[in-house]
Amino acid sequence: MKAVASFGIVNADTSGPGAFLRAAKWYWDEVTDMFAAAGFSSIMIPMVPNTENVSRNGAPICTASIRTRFGSPEGYRSYLKDKGLENVEVIGISAQSQFNSLFETGLPMEQFFDAFYDHAQDSAEALVQLGGSTLLVSPTPGIGFLNQVFAGNAGKTEQFLADAAECMNRIGVMCQKNGVNLAIRNEYWTLMRGGAIDAFLSHVDPKVVSFAPDPAHLHIAGADYVTYFEKYAGQAKAVCFTDTKFVDELEVYKTISPEFPQDGRLQRVYYDLGYGEMDFGRLYGILKKADFDGPVILDSKYSLDIPKGILRMRTFWNNLEKSFAAGEVK
Repeated sequence: MKAVASFGIVNADTSGPGAFLRAAKWYWDEVTDMFAAAGFSSIMIPMVPNTENVSRNGAPICTASIRTRFGSPEGYRSYLKDKGLENVEVIGISAQSQFNSLFETGLPMEQFFDAFYDHAQDSAEALVQLGGSTLLVSPTPGIGFLNQVFAGNAGKTEQFLADAAECMNRIGVMCQKNGVNLAIRNEYWTLMRGGAIDAFLSHVDPKVVSFAPDPAHLHIAGADYVTYFEKYAGQAKAVCFTDTKFVDELEVYKTISPEFPQDGRLQRVYYDLGYGEMDFGRLYGILKKADFDGPVILDSKYSLDIPKGILRMRTFWNNLEKSFAAGEVK
C-alpha cells in the first residue's frame, strides 16, 4: 500500500473566508512544502475542467492552471521534486465539477458526457506526465442538481445513469491505453450513493473500470463500509480513506448543498482522519489480507486547520502502520 495525501484537504472550489488566499500560487507553495515536511512523497489532486476563470487560478486545480504556472505537467512534477514530493499519484475528477462548469461554458446537458470524457482524457494525459497511476472519477452530479434539471423525471434520470456507465467504459478504455487505472468513487449525494454502486458496477466493464470504496460516504448513505471493503478490496486499484461522524437526518443528499448542510443539528460532513468514527484498523487489515498494493488516498477533506490537518494525516497513517506491525489490527 502507498499512502497518498490529498490536496482536497483545502477547499479550493468555493468562495468565502480565505478565497483569495486559496487562489494564490504562494499559498499552494506553502501547502506543498507542508506535505513534503510531513513526510509524504505522493499526492492526489482534485481537478476541475478548464475554464477561462479557473485557468487563471494560482491553485493547481486544473491542467490549464498547471500549464500557466509551470509550463507543463512535466514542469509541475519537476517543481514538486524540488519541494520533496515524488509525483502526483492520483488525479480526481467529478461529474459535479463538470456540471458546475456548464454555467460558464454554456454547453447543454445533451453534451455533458462528451465534455466529461474530454475532461477525463485531458486529466489522464496530464497524470501520465506527472508520474501517476490512477484517475479517480465520481461519475454523476449530485441528486439534488439532477432532480432540478430533470424535474424529478425518473426516466430521464435512469437514462442519464446509463449514459454515465457508457462514459465510464469509454474513459476506462482511454485510461488503459494511457497506462493508468480508472477507479470510480461513491459520494453519498450522487447516483452512486450507498448500495447503488453495486448496480452501477454491473453495467461497466470490470477489465477497465474499478471501484475505489470510500468509507465515510458509504457509511453516511447507510451502507456497511466494512462489508464493501471486504467485497471490493480484491479488485480495487485505489481506495479512499475518509472520516465522518455525520448522520444524514434530514436527507441532505437530495439538496444542492450536500457537503455543507444548512439545516439541522449536524452540519459538518467531513472530519480529519482519525477524528471521526470510521474503523480504519479493520479497513487496513482487510486491504493487507487482500494483498492490496495500490494508493490509499488519505482525504481529510475541507479541514478546518490545514497545517494541523496535514500533520494529523501523517500521524494517522503512522499509527495505522505501527498498530498493524504490532498485531493490534488484523
